[in-house]
Amino acid sequence: MGVTKKIKSGNLLPDRMDDISLPLENARRLKLNRLNVPLRVDVPDPRSAEMSLHPQAFHQAAKAMEEIRQAGLAAFLEPFPWVRAGGLAETAWDPGDVNAWFEQWGKICLQAAYFAHQEGIDTLVISDGIIRLEPYPEQWIALIEDIRKLYRGRITYRTQWWYTSWANPVSFLDYRRKLQNPLFGKLDFISISAYFELTNREGPSEKELIDAWRRSTRYMRRQPIVEQVKELHQQWRKPIFFGEVGYVDRAGTNRMPWSAIPSEKENLQEQRDCFAAFFRVFWHQPWFLGASIFQIHMPESPYYPMGRPAEAVIAAAPTEVFGNAWTAGLRDLLNRFEKGDFRQKGK
Repeated sequence: MGVTKKIKSGNLLPDRMDDISLPLENARRLKLNRLNVPLRVDVPDPRSAEMSLHPQAFHQAAKAMEEIRQAGLAAFLEPFPWVRAGGLAETAWDPGDVNAWFEQWGKICLQAAYFAHQEGIDTLVISDGIIRLEPYPEQWIALIEDIRKLYRGRITYRTQWWYTSWANPVSFLDYRRKLQNPLFGKLDFISISAYFELTNREGPSEKELIDAWRRSTRYMRRQPIVEQVKELHQQWRKPIFFGEVGYVDRAGTNRMPWSAIPSEKENLQEQRDCFAAFFRVFWHQPWFLGASIFQIHMPESPYYPMGRPAEAVIAAAPTEVFGNAWTAGLRDLLNRFEKGDFRQKGK
């Protein structure tokens, strides 16, 4: 029976790279095999192509890599847009001068590729959340070709989650444009920030969440999320990786996973069930490469899973999958969580 190796990663934060001892400990507890190392790119104005690598970016990344290797982990390297000192999400970056932007971003990516080569980092992420520039495949493909001249590792690009709804026909056109973007065909694997909206309910059951991945009930969209993700894989014959998967400790997190405050009401069970449903739906798929947990670096964040029921669910997901036989074992583990055998008291 064949073995499929899964990537279980965790996202480091660009403004906390001076100390990664906590995420390294959390990686051990969650049984991760990789960390996502950001190179902070300071972006003072989201409407401008102006950008600069943080003065300590490479120094911090090099120090982090020493500790990551000592812990027996691998790494992604990722130039990460730090828009208005972190006051805005990377998705807000919408530069007016596209050509100037690609010139500047390309220089940073080439520097990152050289650093990754020197450090033996096997994967480079060339974009995260830069959604306004995705419709320029020729420029992205040219950049990928330049990077491959000096870097032999894997290259990926992280696209954003999407939705389709029969109430909004334009959403299907947007999805088809994403699906047909030739940029994805030049990658080694396709990454997605997987904040897909699942249901309209607070605290749905794990089964409802599993069903919603197959047919979202959010706003009655009936979006076949799994089918569409698989279609992206089939279109370009590339594995799929969820570059961010995260749920907060609040009621309604399944409705708006991208929101840190979907409601004021705490619900640790919903956070746990969202992770459990995700693993049940995707982890056994042969075309699914793995996922990176957001986030494991900031205890004050509502996304933090440590010390909560979600921690045990994440830790239980294996990094080696033997055919489809493991699903029965994981189902048994998750059923034991449901009965309370492993459940931790939320903090």
